[in-house]
Amino acid sequence: MGITVKIQLLVALVPLGAVANAQTAKQRNDTYIATAYSQTGITASGAWTHRHVVAADPGLLPFGTRIKVRRAGRYSGEYVVADTGAKVQGRHLDIYLPSTAECKKFGVKHVSVKIVELGNGTAAATKQADKMMKEEVQKDISKGVVGNAATEDDWATRPKSRSLNNKLARHNEPPAITNSQQR
Repeated sequence: MGITVKIQLLVALVPLGAVANAQTAKQRNDTYIATAYSQTGITASGAWTHRHVVAADPGLLPFGTRIKVRRAGRYSGEYVVADTGAKVQGRHLDIYLPSTAECKKFGVKHVSVKIVELGNGTAAATKQADKMMKEEVQKDISKGVVGNAATEDDWATRPKSRSLNNKLARHNEPPAITNSQQR
């Protein structure tokens, strides 16, 4: 009888942990201060720096956390927490951008952050989150969507296919003028 009670108690605690984790993630959704950095290399999580990587306070947003950043202008989109820094504390993000000029232009912004998936702070979680984020970015680009996972920079630097270019050209052409409009 004692063994049965222990097993039931353990099973009852598992859903509570999942609920607590969801509540913790919601509490971390908020306005953050965002800056940008361009130092290329290996991040604190072991990943190489690239677009869609952010540095964050690991006590608030552990490595491997996927976030959606809004109100960041052309850099609004999905990111993975893969780095940290001495000045990145509390509700502060440092977004990786490939050039110092872009970082200076980015400046300091108050951005909205929503957690897509809370990471567990490991390199493996970071690698998995990065893979998932890249898949979401590719889906957005193929659909012509910007600002969900894909940023405006992803859209601007996407490989262009002939069929997509033809669609865009037709979409951007001025409407044909009819005989009644010419009068």
